Amino acid sequence: MNDTDMDPFACFDDSDDDDDDDDDDENDQQHEQQHQYGSSPPQNITKPSSITSSRQFTYSTENGNSTASYSLQQDEQSQGRRLVDEANARLDAATAVKDGLLPVTSSSFEVFDTLTGAGKGLRALKVFEYGDEILREYAAMRVPNHQAAESLEEAEQLHERAVQSTFNNLHHSTQNAIIQLHSCDQWMNHDDSPGRHASGVVTPLGAYQSNSYTLGDQKCGGLFLTTARMNHSCRPSATHIWRPDLQKTVVFATRRIEIGEEIFTTYGPPECLDTEGRRDYLREKFSFECGCEMCEEGNRFGGDDRMIEINSLQEDISMLAQTGDPKIAIDAVERCLSLLKEQSISIGAYRQPLLHYGYQIAMDGLKDIDLAKSYLSKELAVTQQCEGPTSPKALQIQAMLDDLF
Repeated sequence: MNDTDMDPFACFDDSDDDDDDDDDDENDQQHEQQHQYGSSPPQNITKPSSITSSRQFTYSTENGNSTASYSLQQDEQSQGRRLVDEANARLDAATAVKDGLLPVTSSSFEVFDTLTGAGKGLRALKVFEYGDEILREYAAMRVPNHQAAESLEEAEQLHERAVQSTFNNLHHSTQNAIIQLHSCDQWMNHDDSPGRHASGVVTPLGAYQSNSYTLGDQKCGGLFLTTARMNHSCRPSATHIWRPDLQKTVVFATRRIEIGEEIFTTYGPPECLDTEGRRDYLREKFSFECGCEMCEEGNRFGGDDRMIEINSLQEDISMLAQTGDPKIAIDAVERCLSLLKEQSISIGAYRQPLLHYGYQIAMDGLKDIDLAKSYLSKELAVTQQCEGPTSPKALQIQAMLDDLF
């Protein structure tokens, strides 16, 4: 499977590129745009942005008095950490237009045939430590998510046309790379509808729907040729994040990855479900039966029980923080963090919102500044490791932390 659904994994305002991409600022602005953290820290813990996304259409009545929303689901720890092969990340806009945007190549990873029924995957050619940047790349396709229409059918047709139009304007080498990506079964209905599969052939619409994910404020989605090659695991070794300041998606290691090891991301679900729930979600959205390590374990070591408890705690923490005893709420946060670690899924997408809840509860409920600093410091460290130290969110959290001292 060569899909990315992430969501996986929240959102801040777009800002200028603070990385050492100064030489490319002009070209970056000409290239791709959008995603990640909104205007404030995450306020809920049920939808990590790197884990899920959706292709969304909005359509309204002609007089504009009512609207409806329809979704097609497919949904640096240190300053010195950089992409191993920076030259491959610095794509010149003019060259990209002339020669076509192609998958990123590097001496640090390779695309390979998995021989497991999952198609192609991404494999490490060097050791990556937790927080190391693996790659960054521009979107090969960017398509608006919202289409003004009077019906769902019209919205779908407009979306199909937008995908096809975007594809038609690409260099032929980029088109070929997109058509080589995997397409989910639901887009292989063998009918004659515009943009859909005929005789099982991958079409632009099928490739886009199966491999794109929502960027930032959900105004558009993006398809990334190299990131799309990462297969799914419910216990991923990497996370990808859209960096609006860079206008690129960036992939970070979420644990140590050995040489020769396949690099996995996660396609969802956003909630912490048991094995059956996760498999149902992936089967419905991506047409495959998950056979990852975590799903194979099932509840043999108590994994399903932990996931059910985590999901329950996540649902309770927001209510406890606002209306309950703050001490009970903090205990729930700590219990949830502990369970994530036991389940070996203590990745940023799950930890970030929990740590921010800890900060809010400590500040507003317990009035404990030292405890608030502790949670915010941990949130900053996690954010730097999974988004980069100069990401908009990391800089915002750092500013919040500075205000506490």
